[in-house]
Amino acid sequence: MKKLWILIFSFFFGSAMAQTQVPEGGFNNWTPSSLNSYYEPSGGWWTSLNALSALGAPVTVSRSTDVHSGTYAAKMETKKWGTFLIAGLLGSGNFVMASPYIMLGKPFTDKPSKFKGWYKYMPVSGDSAGGVAMLTRFNMGTGKTDTIAKANIMFKNSVSIYTEFNLDFDYKITGLNPDTIIMVFTSSADGGNFNGQVGSTLLIDDVSLEYITGLQEVFMPEFLVNVYPSPANKDVSLEFNTSNPEKLRCHVYAIDGRFMKSFSPIGKNHQLDVSTWQQGSYILQAWMGNSLVSSAKFVVLH
Repeated sequence: MKKLWILIFSFFFGSAMAQTQVPEGGFNNWTPSSLNSYYEPSGGWWTSLNALSALGAPVTVSRSTDVHSGTYAAKMETKKWGTFLIAGLLGSGNFVMASPYIMLGKPFTDKPSKFKGWYKYMPVSGDSAGGVAMLTRFNMGTGKTDTIAKANIMFKNSVSIYTEFNLDFDYKITGLNPDTIIMVFTSSADGGNFNGQVGSTLLIDDVSLEYITGLQEVFMPEFLVNVYPSPANKDVSLEFNTSNPEKLRCHVYAIDGRFMKSFSPIGKNHQLDVSTWQQGSYILQAWMGNSLVSSAKFVVLH
C-alpha cells in the first residue's frame, strides 16, 4: 500500500513550484458493493480503497446528498485503520486486491484545455487535501510512461460552500496525443506518509473537461448515452437511458468546435447519418433546460 501512496502523492508535489488549480466532477450514480457494505461511483471510471473493508479497513469514500447539483456528490474522509491513518482517496482506475491496490489510469486520447469542478473542504487541525489530473502516453522507445500534461491543486483552507475550481492543463510535451488520463482526489494530501487528521473531509462534484473550443464532457452524467458503432462509417445509433428523452435538446460538435447538428430525440433511440461528415472525433451534449446532463464521444472513420 505504501507504494501506491508514494506514486499518487508524487503527482501532487512533483510540480509544487508551478502549482495551478484543479476542477472536479458530478457523481450522481452509485453502485453498491456485492455485500452492500459500501457504494462506488457507477460506470467503472472511478475507484477507491473501499474494497479494503474486506480486510477490516474503514470505508473512506461515500456518496453524499450535500451536492452542488444533481443527486449525490463524492465524499472523502480521513479515518483511522488500527494504528494507521488512511485518507479518503478517489481515482480513475481499477482496484486490485494486491499492492499497489489501485491501478491508476483510463484510456483517453484527446487534449483538453481545462479540468473543472466544485468542492467543499472541512480540514481538521491544519490538514490539506489534494487533487490532480494527468495526461500520459506510453513511450515504446524508452519503455516508460511520459507525462504530456498535468493540472494539480492543494485544498488548504476550510470551504463550507461549494466553490468552483478551474485548472488549465500544463502541456509539457506538444505534438503528441495521450493514451491515458489519471485523476486522483484525496482528503489528506500527505496520506502517503500516513500523515493527516482524522475527520478531514473533501466533497467533490460536477467534474468535467473543457476543450479550447469551450466543449465540455461530463464524467459523471445523470444518465448514460450509448453510442454505437464507434468508429462509425455511415450511421451512428444513440440510446438515451433516461425516462424523459423527449425533454432533451442535443447538440453534436466536432472536437475542434464545429457545430454539426441539433435535435430532440422522440424516444430512447435515435440515429444520426454521418456518411458525409469528416473523419475524426465528435462530442454529443445532452441538455435539460440550462443544465448539461450527459455527453458522449464517438469517432467517424470512412
